[in-house]
Amino acid sequence: MSKPVPPDNKVDNAANNTASNAPSRQQIQRVVQRFYQKLMQDPQLAPFFSHIDDFTEHEQRISDFWTMSMGGKLEQPPKIDMIGKHFPLGIKAEDLQHWLALFSETLGEELPQQQALMWMDKAMTIAARMQQIVIDNQAMGVQIKDPD
Repeated sequence: MSKPVPPDNKVDNAANNTASNAPSRQQIQRVVQRFYQKLMQDPQLAPFFSHIDDFTEHEQRISDFWTMSMGGKLEQPPKIDMIGKHFPLGIKAEDLQHWLALFSETLGEELPQQQALMWMDKAMTIAARMQQIVIDNQAMGVQIKDPD
């Protein structure tokens, strides 16, 4: 299963807590680990992640992404091509809704309510963009290939 995510990427903790209810780096890492443990056991969502060779590295990148999304500053911010990575996977609206439900459940289990709501609000905004750019374009036959 998932190994603990090493805190390699130095974080400016003061910037990471720009909002009083922003999760800490450690909370973000814990949520990401717990979420991916659940996700990899989920028959609907696990197949989307079967191509990932280094799950520890993946969880680190996702933790970095969420840290930046919550206002944190990283010493070496990763380059993340969310659209390019997700477009070729064939994600459907029901997959995205299931992902959101599982993520919301995990946030509720791991964080105080205010932090969970703040993070879920950000996740919903990103999901709406994914729906618009990835899922709706796929339905129209648009194809984008993963650049890697």
